[in-house]
Amino acid sequence: MAEVCKNQIICRDEEQKTARLARAKSPIETQLIDSRHVRDPMHLVLLLNDEYGNGNYEVEMRHNCFTIRAPGRLQWSQVYAKCR
Repeated sequence: MAEVCKNQIICRDEEQKTARLARAKSPIETQLIDSRHVRDPMHLVLLLNDEYGNGNYEVEMRHNCFTIRAPGRLQWSQVYAKCR
């Protein structure tokens, strides 16, 4: 029974994230950044907060690659300047 409740909570959290992203001004875009280009993931988070505001993006790390879903795309020069 606890597992079912846990899954429902996770589903609700995902629904809230999707709804929050859908309310953003621009359409959601997906961008992949190789983790070799980001020395400190915290710098990437700070850059995303500056660009899109807190909570208006999602970042996922999978297979040594950051997947960013946000209402726009970061320029390579921004990533290089802030995250290297």
